[in-house]
Amino acid sequence: MHKLRCILIIVLISAMVSGCWGAKEIEHLIYVNSIGVDYVKGKYVFYTQIISFGNIAKQEAGGQRLPQAISIGKAEGETIDQAIFNLYSTTQQRLAWSHVKAIVFSEAALKQYGVNQMLDVIDRYYEFRYTIWTFATNEPIEEIFNAQPILNISVLYSQLNDPQDIYRQSSVVAPLYLYKFIWKWKENGQTVQLPLLNINKEQWTENKKRHPKLIMDGVCFLQNKKLKQCLRRSDVMGLRWLDKDTSRAGLMVRHKGRIVATLTLEDIKPAIIPKVDNGKVTYQIKVKAQANMPQLVKAIPEEKISEYAEENISEEIRHTYSLGLKTQTDVLQLSDALYRKYPKEWHRLTKEGELPLDKGMISTIDVKVEMFSGSMSKIREH
Repeated sequence: MHKLRCILIIVLISAMVSGCWGAKEIEHLIYVNSIGVDYVKGKYVFYTQIISFGNIAKQEAGGQRLPQAISIGKAEGETIDQAIFNLYSTTQQRLAWSHVKAIVFSEAALKQYGVNQMLDVIDRYYEFRYTIWTFATNEPIEEIFNAQPILNISVLYSQLNDPQDIYRQSSVVAPLYLYKFIWKWKENGQTVQLPLLNINKEQWTENKKRHPKLIMDGVCFLQNKKLKQCLRRSDVMGLRWLDKDTSRAGLMVRHKGRIVATLTLEDIKPAIIPKVDNGKVTYQIKVKAQANMPQLVKAIPEEKISEYAEENISEEIRHTYSLGLKTQTDVLQLSDALYRKYPKEWHRLTKEGELPLDKGMISTIDVKVEMFSGSMSKIREH
């Protein structure tokens, strides 16, 4: 009886552990951190960024940070999937795709329908997740992947892998998860606002040497699954006032071309209200925001600063809209507002899924800025 009991225990234990025998140890896998897609001379070029984790362990333990090793894989093919399989031939261990944190498309790949192919690969392969930060770039992808933060901080904490951290401090270009990208990519009336990630080579030095840094340098706009245009950071300032997720936006308040104060705006509440009259659609844009004043350059009444700020915000919105108007790009998501409120009118007014834009489409822009903690400001006369 005792022998039979022992045999049963051994059989049960064997059954419980048998499912793990084919599992790979962590050190036997290569974890891909970021991927990139380019299109060069009629072929897709696929990039992988792989980073070492030793620096992260040092940082968590409070030890000295060492330079982080970055390995970049590159392969090409007539399709993206073929490029990936061509990359497999030179990897020394199995690639794991379950921890990919970012995907970067070149402008050339966006123009050549690289998005469709990449999304098909992601949809069909179970390891990929949809909480991946998604970007465009007009810089070489290899340079994007080689850019490192200051002080040997891990790439995991850069704008490539953690763009939301800096967005909470200074909201200009909103980061975009892959699942939101796919939703906007497929839904009627939506314009995908894809962050443009580039490299700034001027602002930072380390040990007296230039230290290139990543920057959210603008936005690429995609409508009807095609690239319409890309605008630089200075030209998309109007977008932040129409994004309900804007956390904290800085504004240089100008009057007659001169800065009179700087404001930090929070609790931004935008609204785009469509109105259809005699077959023509117009829009009212409303923005409400709370503001504090970290610097007062010229001693003027608080009411005037609010007035000037409201004018500046309205000008930024109109400027961004006017740049989209040149290429019939719906940068302000006007089409989406019409589709949600008047779907029948949207189907009637759109042409091939796009809403024709004109200068008079925005009837009014009503901005209200409410000041608080203004007494904490410092006055500095010029």
